[in-house]
Amino acid sequence: MQTTTNCDHSELRWIDLIFGGIVSVDSVLAKLAQLKKVEADLKKEAGKYETDAAKKRSAAQAKRKSADRTSSASSKKSLLDAALKLEKEAGALSLKAAVVAGKLADNSKRQRQENSNLARARKGVTTAQDRTDSKRREVEKRHAREVARIAKPTVRHIHEVRHIPTPKQEQLRVLYLTANPRILDQDPDGALVVTRIRVDKEIRDVRAEVKSALLRDLIEIDHWPAATAMDLLNGLNDKRPHIVHFSGHGGGRFLEFDDGQLEDPQAVDVSFEHLARVLGATDQPPLVLVLNACDTLDGAEELLAAVPVVIATTTEISDQAASLFSTVFYRAIASGQNVRAAIEQARVIIDMLAGGGGDVIASVTRDDIDLNELVLIKVPEEGDLA
Repeated sequence: MQTTTNCDHSELRWIDLIFGGIVSVDSVLAKLAQLKKVEADLKKEAGKYETDAAKKRSAAQAKRKSADRTSSASSKKSLLDAALKLEKEAGALSLKAAVVAGKLADNSKRQRQENSNLARARKGVTTAQDRTDSKRREVEKRHAREVARIAKPTVRHIHEVRHIPTPKQEQLRVLYLTANPRILDQDPDGALVVTRIRVDKEIRDVRAEVKSALLRDLIEIDHWPAATAMDLLNGLNDKRPHIVHFSGHGGGRFLEFDDGQLEDPQAVDVSFEHLARVLGATDQPPLVLVLNACDTLDGAEELLAAVPVVIATTTEISDQAASLFSTVFYRAIASGQNVRAAIEQARVIIDMLAGGGGDVIASVTRDDIDLNELVLIKVPEEGDLA
């Protein structure tokens, strides 16, 4: 589950991206409020376990004192057995209290992280405004320069030889599939939890980053939301993509596609075996498969029969990290970086801005593939950029 660049921009660009979009001040405050409520409930639960354990130990001690005072062997044995039972029950309650204490420690750690996120988010709001003002001033300067250029007279000679630009190289085609059919699920304790992931926000950020990249005209991202298994096949046939990207839920050698229903949509599990067969059932298979979902590296070698490169995750990946990975990866690709560099840039940004865990992004390749040499968009020769 997703619970999902070689950028010329400064660090402020990324502060804008994360804390102006993926993590807002309001969302962090809401998380902190929820963690505080959970903390209060856990403290209440731990207190009850400790109180009950103390009562049972006190009762066990009373039984043992009664056993010391009685002269009847049978009564003594009954009292000691009862005391032992009460002590065991007290021990079990103490163990439960210890488990709750562990949950409280984890809750405290998460609160510290969210407080750190809150400080950065508030800083990001100020930074975003500064950047907006800077962009406005730059637009005004460009407008002034354009007005001055138009005001100059233009002289064209009748024998002027015009340059005919060379055709541009083929665009890199990306089939970007997103699916999020499940909204609620059950955690191990049986409680309902929200499993919605912001795949719509992710693709919006990806397009925004690619739009400002050096080689933006040489990449085409075709987004298929609420993607079904049939959409995957149709996309392969109609678009002939070089990259197939999936963002959504995954794990256990499966991806969760949408069933296409308007009301109460359900997940359709597509196994890696079937995924490999679909990807291979075309005369022009993709070069790269990106699986931006939880725990997709396990079994990814099976997919190499269809595609030379698979980029996946080693374990669970958060919404924030998944979105960071996609935006940084495609910005790097659209700037002419090789695939290894694009992956490494995504890892370091996740470590910097999502609290660590960048090594969750991994890859497997065929033996003859070197990611250092794999450049999906090459910088055109001088004169090729029209």
